Amino acid sequence: MFFGPGIQDYFNRAMFNSKPRHDQNQILQTLYDQGYNVPAIEKFLGIPASTIYARINAHRGRGPGPAFGNAH
Repeated sequence: MFFGPGIQDYFNRAMFNSKPRHDQNQILQTLYDQGYNVPAIEKFLGIPASTIYARINAHRGRGPGPAFGNAH
């Protein structure tokens, strides 16, 4: 069965939107830390870039480390 090119986008956004805000923030940070830039995340999830920047640590390679998983 063929659902068309938009079903995956709709599903991804619906799954993201169904998560609590903390989980959404972690997903955004993980995507960014994996090398996706903010414009790509914006297009993928349909979230404005300004919102993404406000919700992530966007200092990749310039700060003490990723926002998650590097507690010393």
